[in-house]
Amino acid sequence: MEIQERDRIIPGKTNFMKRNGFASEMEYKERMAEEGRFMYHFHLCCPSLEELKIQMEELDRKLAEKNLHLDRFGVSLDYAMALPEGEREKYRSGQGLYMVKQTDWNMLGHSAHMQPHLGDNMIGSPASYENVRAALKAGVTTIGNISQFFGWDYPEYQDVEIRTKSTAAAIRLMADCREYGTLIHSNLDDGYGNAAGDLGLLAGCALLEKYLIEELLHAKLAHSFGDMFHSPFKRLVFLSALKKIHKGTMTGSMIFTNKLGRNHRDKGLNTAHLSECLLCDMAGQFLYRTGHAITTMADGGLTADVTAEEIVRTLEYARELEAYVPEYAKMIDRDRIDETADKVVERGELFLEHVLKALGERIDIRDPYEMMLEIKKMGMERLMEELAPKDGTDVIVTDYRIYKAAERS
Repeated sequence: MEIQERDRIIPGKTNFMKRNGFASEMEYKERMAEEGRFMYHFHLCCPSLEELKIQMEELDRKLAEKNLHLDRFGVSLDYAMALPEGEREKYRSGQGLYMVKQTDWNMLGHSAHMQPHLGDNMIGSPASYENVRAALKAGVTTIGNISQFFGWDYPEYQDVEIRTKSTAAAIRLMADCREYGTLIHSNLDDGYGNAAGDLGLLAGCALLEKYLIEELLHAKLAHSFGDMFHSPFKRLVFLSALKKIHKGTMTGSMIFTNKLGRNHRDKGLNTAHLSECLLCDMAGQFLYRTGHAITTMADGGLTADVTAEEIVRTLEYARELEAYVPEYAKMIDRDRIDETADKVVERGELFLEHVLKALGERIDIRDPYEMMLEIKKMGMERLMEELAPKDGTDVIVTDYRIYKAAERS
């Protein structure tokens, strides 16, 4: 079925893209990966556009003074932004950015030193289409979070059919702008991490998304993970698995800092935790060059209290670690990593095969709208419970499942 009348637009240019001279963020990421240069990402939790502008300008000054680079940043949109425009005001929380007009969206591209990223409450939400259209016009070209379509619900908006149409239309719009380097971001942990009990099933979710987004809707997918990966070994295995899934053509968005192992009693100790994640993920980019930016996080986590000084400090830690990466990478048993990743992908492919066979008995699996709607109605937990391979494949339990089991014991 035709999901929506085609709406062709030309994405805008952020100040970052104007300054660096690349045609798109995707081209920039690919060049950085080819040259073996590290990219960094931070999430700014500013509750208003005024505060975001102040922090961007302060960061621009400090990055220039310290000769540091923060290649990209994410922001939190107000929860109400996920809802259709006419229903937003009564659900406005005041805890994220609230956009009223196009000039508000354009503010995201104000920084000359870092490219904006949008994830939560964008693709996958009831307001997917209108939000993506405005973001593209502002020059934001890596937009997510498609996994949230399957993993999140909005109690205030129950019409799953309209939500599915809006999501599919947003993906179609991103596909139509693919020549401008558009990437559909998916944080796999965010959408499926609490449902996937093992890495093979998480890889299966990535493969299912790839089938929907790239094969059926012809957009470009950028997979992300890390929130729920405590083990450095599993982080590298899954990075290798994603590169295999994308057959070497992946341009990643970012790899997140592990949230499972963070210390909530003595937050200052999280510097050690951040350093471990940085060193592992930097080694992963040194070896696999997938185009993922490496996420830094202040000791206090994702809060509006984080200052520009704290953000810059995390980047200084990363710069200090860069010199250690080549020697650190020599200690990594890449053959073991890749062989384990092969097993993860094999289990994921078998899960996808089961899903397509089961759904194909009752819907047209070449119709992206029908596929997305059917999966949403079933729910990912039920899908995995009923269609996960029962035997014949290796199972590597997710760290999230291990942590939950420990909490219950």
